[in-house]
Amino acid sequence: MSEEANGSNKAIRVIVFTVFIVAGLVGLWYWVMYKPEQEARERAQLEQIAREEAAKKAAELTAQNKIKYDQLIIDADSEMNQQNWQRAKSLYTEASSLFPNEQYPKDQLAMVNTKLDELAAIEARRAAGVVESVSTRTGRFHIIVSSSIDDDLAMDYANKLAKEGNAIKIIEHDTGKLIYYRVSVGDYPTREQAESAAASFSNLSDDIWVLGY
Repeated sequence: MSEEANGSNKAIRVIVFTVFIVAGLVGLWYWVMYKPEQEARERAQLEQIAREEAAKKAAELTAQNKIKYDQLIIDADSEMNQQNWQRAKSLYTEASSLFPNEQYPKDQLAMVNTKLDELAAIEARRAAGVVESVSTRTGRFHIIVSSSIDDDLAMDYANKLAKEGNAIKIIEHDTGKLIYYRVSVGDYPTREQAESAAASFSNLSDDIWVLGY
């Protein structure tokens, strides 16, 4: 009976030991292999979701910026056509900041900056009372306040107007018969713009007209 009890106890101990070993191995597998894999898989899923959400938001932002960009270009082109150079510059700059790789606003900015530099130079000449001479055709439309075949007389009047703060040019206009010296107080790309601006110089002369030259 004692031997049977001992044998039974030994068997129980073996079973308990085996169960303990198995449980330990299962626990080791769970904590060392299974759980880390599950956590890594979950992290990967969350990262993928985050990437997809970020891509979606980026696409939405790009679409919104494209709408804004297109409107800025429309507005900037309109301001440029109206010769509102500073406003056009601001709009083209904002459009370029939205899509830095777009070449169009950069090209337009270059033209606007060139025009602004020209205007600054004109303003500097006007401030200094400088009279500019034009002897070849420019393709622009000039507001003429005086015309004479005497270049000295024309220059005297031009200098007087320049000292009063006007941007003055003397147009050496060869009509084929005589050379006239026309005193211009402004020039514009179209006749309509020149004629519209001419009214603001009515105090300078009773005979103001527009010369395309």
